Amino acid sequence: MVMSKYLSLSETAELLGKSKETLRRWDREGKLPAVREPMSNYRMYPKSQIEDIFSDFFNTQTVKEVVDNYTKPAREYKVLELFAGAGGLAIGLENAGLKCVALNEIDKFACQTLRRNRPNWNILEGDIKEFDFSNYKNKVEVVTGGFPCQAFSYAGKKLGFADARGTLFYEFARVVTEVNPLICVGENVRGLLSHDNGRTLQGMISILNEIGYNVAP
Repeated sequence: MVMSKYLSLSETAELLGKSKETLRRWDREGKLPAVREPMSNYRMYPKSQIEDIFSDFFNTQTVKEVVDNYTKPAREYKVLELFAGAGGLAIGLENAGLKCVALNEIDKFACQTLRRNRPNWNILEGDIKEFDFSNYKNKVEVVTGGFPCQAFSYAGKKLGFADARGTLFYEFARVVTEVNPLICVGENVRGLLSHDNGRTLQGMISILNEIGYNVAP
């Protein structure tokens, strides 16, 4: 078994956005069979198998083929996507008529998937903290990002932009200030509503207000 051709259970779960227990159950049920590493007996997944799953997703019918009220935008709207993952949000925006001018993602396997399915996309692989996005200032209408939930450490009743330093939401807000889009879209899990007793979400709203954006739920 050539290990470079396989993904671990954890890597596959992260790419598919599923829990490891779900993948174990799918293996038992035959929905997504795994192979076993000879020495450890750990579950492994051929990269080609996972890539095929994403290929099927990216090659499905476009929105305008399945939604009868699809309307082409009056002009081209450009998007910069952060924390792009394997491209789920980006492909939805593309199907809605928006153009992704660049996508940032740190996970190398997700970047491989993006490049395979959309060779024309500009993939910025690496840690968002290492990128300067100021060259996109006033050149994109939308900045999107699926940043993780991270608690803030601050004193007082109101969180300021500087107080979020060190979190990935801070990086999202930093890029928004650098790029100055018309709108920014933050995507997260339902648990954000109650994370740190709601303080995390309120902190994010406070920061977005501070940098000039009104928040719509």
